[in-house]
Amino acid sequence: MSDNFYKPLTPKLRQSINSSIEENIAELKTCRMNGLVNMQIQGYIALRNLINALPDGYLIPMKRSQN
Repeated sequence: MSDNFYKPLTPKLRQSINSSIEENIAELKTCRMNGLVNMQIQGYIALRNLINALPDGYLIPMKRSQN
């Protein structure tokens, strides 16, 4: 069985993804700002913009967690 599956993008899932992105950005902002940190923050901002631009119902690839 494959560990990959697709889940439709719902407002709740979008909020969850954006919340996770914001947590990652907040963690990076605790570091001393340099080119690498700024690059990662800008990457997360681009990802957030992309997620927000996708229509509801868009199939998002996911991986099953191995608990």
